[in-house]
Amino acid sequence: MPLSSQSAPHLVRRQAWAEARLVEGTEALLWPAADENAAAAEELPGPDEAVRSVLSWVSPRVLRFEIAAPPQALPKLVLVSTRAVGGPARFVVPKSYQIGTTVVCDPPDEVRIVERRDLFRIPVATPVTVAAPGGKWALYSMDCSLGGMRVCPPKLVAVGTEVELSVDLGPGRVVAIPAVVRHSQPYPAAGGALGACPKGDADGCPSQVGLQFLRLSAQAERLLAQFVARHQRRLMPRVKTLLTVEYRCQRRLQFVEALVNEVSPGDVVLVAFEDHLPGDRLELRLRLGHRDYNFEGHAVSSKTEEVDDNRTRHLVTVSLDEGVDDAEARFRIAVRDLALEQLVSATVVAR
Repeated sequence: MPLSSQSAPHLVRRQAWAEARLVEGTEALLWPAADENAAAAEELPGPDEAVRSVLSWVSPRVLRFEIAAPPQALPKLVLVSTRAVGGPARFVVPKSYQIGTTVVCDPPDEVRIVERRDLFRIPVATPVTVAAPGGKWALYSMDCSLGGMRVCPPKLVAVGTEVELSVDLGPGRVVAIPAVVRHSQPYPAAGGALGACPKGDADGCPSQVGLQFLRLSAQAERLLAQFVARHQRRLMPRVKTLLTVEYRCQRRLQFVEALVNEVSPGDVVLVAFEDHLPGDRLELRLRLGHRDYNFEGHAVSSKTEEVDDNRTRHLVTVSLDEGVDDAEARFRIAVRDLALEQLVSATVVAR
């Protein structure tokens, strides 16, 4: 599940290396660079011309890449395109040394961040209370950005309705934000029985509501920006995979088995044969990197697909609760190692 698949206006912003916050485990494209100004070009060389790699280690003094086979000697100056918390990043680095498929580089002086507006709408579940003329609901967000969020209230809310939000942005960080409904439709937006309700029956029909923030205090804007940046990092790297997971929801006493087809340090995408509304509480158990992990989280979306004439499956995105630092750091490393493992597997197949 990519963070974004739509085009949007973007702005190239220069950022000091110490503030760039590149993400380990993400794919990196490498090209020969004629000089240090190569990153300033509006268009990068084509991906077919690039050496594909994974950014395996980032420190204040060293960058390390694991390149795909067959290994080839890279030049002294390398143009890099990869991911940072703020968006796609590009920069030129001097190569320190290369041993086989491992390339070590000195950090650049600065990084160019290609800011895309749509990158910052992140699928994350955070507690939010919505007070509207038609009711007051304690919900969980489906996604959140600096300008608004989506929620799934238990009834339709008319476009143009002004509401009051109370948004939990972390321990001791609850902010009040006025907002207006910009779109409202039955959930899911297209097809499926999950949000089906009789025509004209607005009560009891779960809806997908897009809210635009109207006014943000300086403190609320600062806390919201920190919240979005923190969870943006938790959603990278993203790895396509097939992992077995056991999970249960509030409606079940026993765990059931399913598959995970995409994982990041902050969410998983389940292949389930049971639908889940946004906000459903889920408990998960999975094994990754020879270690067992237990998570709790909330569903933020469910996409229904037909498997055959008699069955459907649901791709359920689950936003994982933030864990203690040590546990989340171990899981982040495990996801990064999974990305590297896939690169190695691709290398073996190429040979």
